Amino acid sequence: MKKITISLLALSLLAIVSACDTNDFEDPEFYGIGDVFVRCIKVGEETHYSPIFYASANEYLSEVSVESPVAGLPNYELSDYFEGKSVFRLLPEPSTYTSTNIANGIYKFTLTSAKQERLTIQDKLLDSRIEPIVISDFTYTKAGHTFDISWNQLENADTYVVKLMTEKDGKVLYISDRITTTKYQFNDNSKNWTYGVQLNAGTTYWIGVFGYEFESASTSNGSNINSETVEFKEIVW
Repeated sequence: MKKITISLLALSLLAIVSACDTNDFEDPEFYGIGDVFVRCIKVGEETHYSPIFYASANEYLSEVSVESPVAGLPNYELSDYFEGKSVFRLLPEPSTYTSTNIANGIYKFTLTSAKQERLTIQDKLLDSRIEPIVISDFTYTKAGHTFDISWNQLENADTYVVKLMTEKDGKVLYISDRITTTKYQFNDNSKNWTYGVQLNAGTTYWIGVFGYEFESASTSNGSNINSETVEFKEIVW
């Protein structure tokens, strides 16, 4: 689970890409990383699950596919979403969630560069899962654009993060620092707004409260995610 949510991991991925732009190597070797983790959400009284995949490389990519450890399943096909086509991902759709947990084990990533070089890497999904997050209190005050948010305590959450986005899992307009409590407040004068961002009155945006479980306690200050949970709230600016 190597460095895979863009909000937490963008700097790591950009570092890989920027290696191509230096003069340190005349012809750098094609290199990439892949990550699989599970998103857990609350649906009624049940927990539903969906896999998430990220891959990045030090060259532009043309294609990324992932082979499941379960024999007979079709490959997962990722698509680019980051400028330069060096980062690919596959996020959940409503139809991809299931009440059946996602298979643990080795997921094999095949990265194909724009030069048609091919690289196979792998990532292991561990068996631990985070509980679903539930927003218990949410207030948005248009005067000053103030957000007050509370959510349930998750026993195995290593950190929480709050984002304001253009849509669910969309472009990030605001992202909190890592949070260790179950309450958070911010407004239009808070730090951490995306540089140069302008929000428009009457436009719909989405708040996401995320909880993250890392692969091990030793990486809780890093980015090695094994499972995440999120609940979204819609607001009109």
